[in-house]
Amino acid sequence: MRISTLQTFNSGVSNMQRVSGQAAETQTQIATGRKFLAPSDDPVAATRILQLNQELASRDQFKQNITAVTNRLSLQDSVLNGATNVLQRIRELSVQAGDGSLNISDRQFLAIEVKVRTDEMLGLLNTRDANGEYLFSGYKGSIQPFVDGGGGSFKFVGDEGDRLVQIAAGTFISSRDSGKGIFEDVRAFEKTFVTNNNPRNTAVPPARINVGQVVDQEAFNSFHPQDAYIVFEPVEARQPPEVNYTVRRKSDNRVVDGLQNKVFVSGAKIEFQGLSVRISGTPDVGDNFLVESTSKQSVLTTMGRFAEGMSSFDDSFEGRAQVGNMVGQTLENLDNALASMLKARSKIGGRLNTLESTQNMHQDVELLSKEVLSQLQDVDFAEAVSRLSLETFILEASQQSFAKIANLSLFNSL
Repeated sequence: MRISTLQTFNSGVSNMQRVSGQAAETQTQIATGRKFLAPSDDPVAATRILQLNQELASRDQFKQNITAVTNRLSLQDSVLNGATNVLQRIRELSVQAGDGSLNISDRQFLAIEVKVRTDEMLGLLNTRDANGEYLFSGYKGSIQPFVDGGGGSFKFVGDEGDRLVQIAAGTFISSRDSGKGIFEDVRAFEKTFVTNNNPRNTAVPPARINVGQVVDQEAFNSFHPQDAYIVFEPVEARQPPEVNYTVRRKSDNRVVDGLQNKVFVSGAKIEFQGLSVRISGTPDVGDNFLVESTSKQSVLTTMGRFAEGMSSFDDSFEGRAQVGNMVGQTLENLDNALASMLKARSKIGGRLNTLESTQNMHQDVELLSKEVLSQLQDVDFAEAVSRLSLETFILEASQQSFAKIANLSLFNSL
């Protein structure tokens, strides 16, 4: 068989290029620490690496979510602990107020501290998280959940939304609790009521209705669950003309207890169906105030009603009896509020445990995923260096052999 000079040169150059390319590829693997440089080098491994990287990215996001939710729930638990301490102090003051030796002046001093503690509680319930959102406002994170309605009454203006955060594939957890369920919807010891100013009232400055008291539980129980409203009539309804009001049932608009076109005195008691309220200010004609029956009593209402009662009930036999009844109901309502907070803290503790176990699971799975990823894509440096030495040796041998073969010629034998 004849071998031409051109064929000899082409074969030698081709072999040297192949070996040189292998050596260069090995050098790149060592430099980058990767087994292959393009997906086409190993399509199966490349696909698996892509999947693992996506899983690791997802787990990083899950871990960030867990950290954020853990911080928020921990803050919420701290706030509930502070609120619990406030209620414990109010309970101590309630027991002290039940001492029959205290007169109205003594009770008014206690009422001052209760009002200060109420402001403290209001601040706790309106706590913001690290993002500037209110903890207990549900979906309305930018809206202050609890606002002062005046006269010792407070309103919840957030919502009951439950924000869920994904912490694992298919696993979601609540990142906060609505204040309505914890502080607002607290079971009342006895049937009671809440008062509200109609937001459409036009008086400037606006007149305010206080939180009120149940002064005759039996009479109020017979009225419950009816609602009532106090509406201010035209002054011409009386002769001589005077500011006057009418109390009506909300369900059928009937006048309650004959309280129609009654002369209004700012801050004076308005009593009907076993309850007593006060309206302060100068209402406009058409202004109205709602009195709603309920079987629940918010934490802030309990505190406001307690302070109101200690400031208003006198030292008469009837007044002292009302103080005793109020103290008894306040203690029961405080215990219900404390139970509601304890239940909320128990739920938070359960979620924190879930977050911790899920975080540990992510760390374990991440460790395994990184190990598999390393096996798929990371180069074995000892093997690669040995292979590079062999390829370099082969390349040098090829170059030397080619140099000798290239000098062979029949002319050298002549």
